[in-house]
Amino acid sequence: MWDDDDEEDDDLELPDDDDDETIPCPYCRKPVYEDAEQCPTCGKYLSREDTPWRRPVWLVGGVILCLLIVFWWTLG
Repeated sequence: MWDDDDEEDDDLELPDDDDDETIPCPYCRKPVYEDAEQCPTCGKYLSREDTPWRRPVWLVGGVILCLLIVFWWTLG
């Protein structure tokens, strides 16, 4: 019935290890895929190019403060 020398099993391809290259995360040292933008363990971005740009809080606060001063000056 079942033949142990079945050649169909030999035709199955094993996954290629070259596609699954990992590098250590620079922050937590856990393995991360080379093409990943963010570490799945610690959540930090792996390079500056991948990090989304955010305005510093002090800059936003300073602009709002300046606008309030100008608004107060025009009303006074």
